[in-house]
Parts: sequence; C-alpha cells; structure tokens
Amino acid sequence: MSSPVVKSRAKELIARIERFSSPVFKKQMKERFGICTEKAVGTPVTTLRLLLKGLPRPDHELALALWKSDIHEARIMASMLADPDQITRDTLDEWVQNINSWDLCDACCCNLFSKVKNPVKLAERWIKKENEFVRRAGFAILACLAMPRAKTPDSTLLKMLPFIKNHSCDQRPMVHKAVNWALRNIGKKNPRLTPMAIKCSYEILDLYPDNRCAVWVAKNALWELNSPKIKAMIAKRK
Repeated sequence: MSSPVVKSRAKELIARIERFSSPVFKKQMKERFGICTEKAVGTPVTTLRLLLKGLPRPDHELALALWKSDIHEARIMASMLADPDQITRDTLDEWVQNINSWDLCDACCCNLFSKVKNPVKLAERWIKKENEFVRRAGFAILACLAMPRAKTPDSTLLKMLPFIKNHSCDQRPMVHKAVNWALRNIGKKNPRLTPMAIKCSYEILDLYPDNRCAVWVAKNALWELNSPKIKAMIAKRK
C-alpha cells in the first residue's frame, strides 16, 4: 500500500499531466492514431517524458501509485518509472489485464515488460492467452527484444518464429499487427536472422493463403526486408 508521501507525489504528477492536456490532442489520439481515449486526458508522451526529467528512476512505489489512478497517461508514466527487478508476476499480470489501447501496451512492453527477468518466458506465456491485448503484449515484448541494441541471442529469437507463424492468422488487428512488428524486427536485427524471417514469411503464405491477415503479415514483412534501403542498413549490423 502506498505511503501518504508517495500518494501525494502521484497526485502532484497527475495534476501536472492534466495541466498539459489538450482536448484537441485527445481528439487526434482517437481519430488519427486509433488510441482508446476512454481514460485519457490528452497529454503527449513527449510531455510525459519532460515531466519526469530530473526525477530519480526507477521509482517503483510511485509507479504503482500512478497505475492505480486509472488515467491512461499516468499509466504510461508508470511504465517509465517502474523497476523491472521489483515488479512481481502478479503485478505484471494485473497490469497487462488493465491495458485497453495499443499505445499503452507498447509503452509498457518497451519500457518495462521486456526488461524483467526472463522476458522471453513472459512473452511465451502471454502469447498463449486469448485476451487481445495480453497476446499483443507477448508479441510486442518479442519485437522489443529484437531491437538492434537488444542483446537477445539469435537462437532465442529463432525459437519464437513458430509463435509468429501460428498467430499470424489472428483476425484481430491489435494482434496480427504486433506479430508483423515482431517478424520485421527479427529480420532486421542482423544479416544472420534476415533469411530466417524471410523463410518464415513464405511459410506463413503457404500455410494461410486465404487468410487476409496472415497474407498481410507476411507480404508486409517481405516488402520491408527486401527493400534495398533496409538491406543496406541490416548489412552494417553485427
């Protein structure tokens, strides 16, 4: 349970989030970016980062208090403040079940979920869940682990390709778009993984030739991985 001091700090940060909110930006969040704004106030992520500037991080207790506020932007901020070494499995499961928008999902995955102990195991567990945003979170973690600076071994990423293949046919946009993101990132990580991601894309096309979502996942990945500009960029990576 949060101490009075932590609650006061959370309340102050939330007041600042609301002070820099904009009804116009909130409208753009929904109409232009497809973000669920039911619990949002309309404050850009760039502003959230500025509000955190100078504050010590991680601050796990403050993160927990911000998450409890139920405010969209406060929860994004919580993902920036939370300590991946302190967060428990129960809290991770509680947070991911609370997610109702792709931007909050991806922020949590990049800022926190992909940095916990054994994130691959977490990704596998969540990918097996049926909930749309829980499954998206599993693939978003994988996409983060395949970022250029991530130190994930090639062998670990290769073991995740069957999950990508199996779930590329998921009809839900929040899922198959994350599947595509993970596939593209694996292919772009280094020259060794590129042919394996391309092979996986062709296997998806063979498996699901009549599934519109799977075909999009595969063809979009192939288009990017075969782009001369992307191929030149990958060639420079170790």
